[in-house]
Amino acid sequence: MVLIAQKLESLGHKVEFVFDGEGMGFQVLIETRTNFQVQFESVSGLHRLPTETPDLVFISTCASANKVEKAFARAFSGIKPVVFGADGFFNHGYKWREDNADFWFAINEAHAQAIRALRPLLNPDRVKVVGQPAFDSCLELIPKKDLVRREQRLALGIQEEEKAFLWFSQGMPEVIEEDLEMMTEGIRSLGSKTPHSVFIPRVHPKLDKLKSGYVESIYTDLRHLCQQNGVRLIRADNLRGEELCLASDVIISITATDDIKNWLMGGPLVIHLMGPKVRQWFEESLLLKPPNYLPDVQAEEALAVRSKSDWSSVIAEALNPEKVRFLRRNWRAPETNATEITSTRLIEIANLG
Repeated sequence: MVLIAQKLESLGHKVEFVFDGEGMGFQVLIETRTNFQVQFESVSGLHRLPTETPDLVFISTCASANKVEKAFARAFSGIKPVVFGADGFFNHGYKWREDNADFWFAINEAHAQAIRALRPLLNPDRVKVVGQPAFDSCLELIPKKDLVRREQRLALGIQEEEKAFLWFSQGMPEVIEEDLEMMTEGIRSLGSKTPHSVFIPRVHPKLDKLKSGYVESIYTDLRHLCQQNGVRLIRADNLRGEELCLASDVIISITATDDIKNWLMGGPLVIHLMGPKVRQWFEESLLLKPPNYLPDVQAEEALAVRSKSDWSSVIAEALNPEKVRFLRRNWRAPETNATEITSTRLIEIANLG
């Protein structure tokens, strides 16, 4: 949203930020030294509106801290255009967002179709494909993907014959236990079925909020598990997620924002973990529809493991060049960055009143 605001202000428009006091979004403005007015309060309802009545309210939806989002969506519904964006392939599903938006911004066409399917009463033309502005910097890597892959694998000591499996853990407490259980079984399958396997774990830092030291304890358990199953573990905490994606052969996650970076770049295939607890979370909390739930799985652009017995066959598919070509058949490099597209669409909607 900072990138969009900078673009809009460069065109002479005024932008005012409102942050949820339970979130960490305000730190982005501190880090980027952005001189926007910030209203920062922890609220249970709407405490104060912007200093001036806005022409448009744009909410970039968050998975956790969302009290301010709810309050502003409800306050301006039917008064001024309310636009929702989503930073991942699942944020559009949260129940409270069902009827509050006049427009939705989607990351790609599969995501747009998923948003429309959940909102049959919303005019389909009001779901706009704009990309993901936060990841525009990834686009510069597309022309040099092969070079980035070679350089990062060399830096990590990954040999040509080794297959690298990159795992992004979830940070949501509802599903973390099953995430770990499924990945445990996945490592066992790698050890028995895929020689020369390398496992690169990226554990969500949010998990330390569940209990102190949880993140490091997960890394310790994973290290022991890899040693027991003949899988080589590499810690690469200081590398950018997008570079790790390009250095890997397969990406594994329930769903994460790094999936989006990878899709935008046309990176390796993604395997989504969809065990019973995750499917329950998708259906009950996110209103996502079975059996495929996520837009990239529904569009046959990604794979899914639904039970522990699926691992062997799904890994084989993910490493099969013919299968990879099929699942990547619809990928195209973005022609315009998402910041430009999103800013243009916001101005168009604001002008409609």
